[in-house]
Amino acid sequence: MAWWKSIRKTSVGWIKGYALKVGGVTNSNDVDYFTPQNAAYWIFVGLFFLCFMANRFFYGDVQGPKYLGALTQHPKISENEPRTDDIIYLKLSELFVQMENFQQMELIKPFLPLLPKILDSVPSAVPLFREHYVLSSPYGKRYHPVHRISKKHFGVDLAAAKGTPIYATAAGRVIRIENSPKGHGLHIVISHSHGFQTLYGHMESVSVTEGEAIGAHDFIGTVGSTGISTGPHLHYEIIKNGKRIDPTGSFNLKYEVYLKLKNL
Repeated sequence: MAWWKSIRKTSVGWIKGYALKVGGVTNSNDVDYFTPQNAAYWIFVGLFFLCFMANRFFYGDVQGPKYLGALTQHPKISENEPRTDDIIYLKLSELFVQMENFQQMELIKPFLPLLPKILDSVPSAVPLFREHYVLSSPYGKRYHPVHRISKKHFGVDLAAAKGTPIYATAAGRVIRIENSPKGHGLHIVISHSHGFQTLYGHMESVSVTEGEAIGAHDFIGTVGSTGISTGPHLHYEIIKNGKRIDPTGSFNLKYEVYLKLKNL
């Protein structure tokens, strides 16, 4: 048992040396006091370290309060299920991706009040303030005022004064800025979520740059009469999955949804 005596002697020496470094201990030889010079002191120190090591061995490290605080702030931290808003967004996004035109929006409208902010990613408003424009040419077949022939008009023309502010109808990214003298003149194309794009033509000025990310209703430029045009107006198109569709059904979409929420 020489090895045990050696370990015990070493351990007692280490404990005693550590205890003597602790402030507040006394060097009194009076055994009536609880000091490093009497047996009661060392029995207490030994039991304390024995209990401490046993606790570490059986229970491991105890998490500090900061970890407990983090768990209380995130009650679903261990759950794998997505939040309700995420589920609604995924379902609505799927419907928007499948949608081919705004006539089909009637099937989606009843669900939009569940997550109205999704409309920020969908063309759902007029690009000009209502009091600033007049619908001068609708979507569809028309007699072209310059070419003097009947041909399909793939957007809508909103007559407005030169310099009238134009606003993005949904959040997205500017993917093209061009100036086509024999077409839409100075115009921009913005890409949005769910397969949507919007085109703004015959502009006088552009206030965004190609590749720039923009938010819904951000100012993007002003009305002009560039390209093939008989007067100042905005030519506005919505492209869905590469196909130009009638944008008229999107004009009051966001307004109707938020009005319904207000009246609930």
